[in-house]
Amino acid sequence: MYCFNDLKCYNCKSVILSLPQMEIEKLNGLNFQCECCGHQNLLQDFKFVKNPNSDPYLNVFSIDNFLFTPKTI
Repeated sequence: MYCFNDLKCYNCKSVILSLPQMEIEKLNGLNFQCECCGHQNLLQDFKFVKNPNSDPYLNVFSIDNFLFTPKTI
């Protein structure tokens, strides 16, 4: 039987992949874009980290900036 692992976005913590561990090993080093927040995630050793090679004009705000920015009307 397979044991599925959930891989979550480093930014918003939504689940991007749910695969068996041996399948995740094959994807190591690939980039995935989160459908919820749009951030680029680099798969390293069974977890997602921020992609250091992303376009500076893409994903300017992280979820932390969005939540903690004072709202003006």
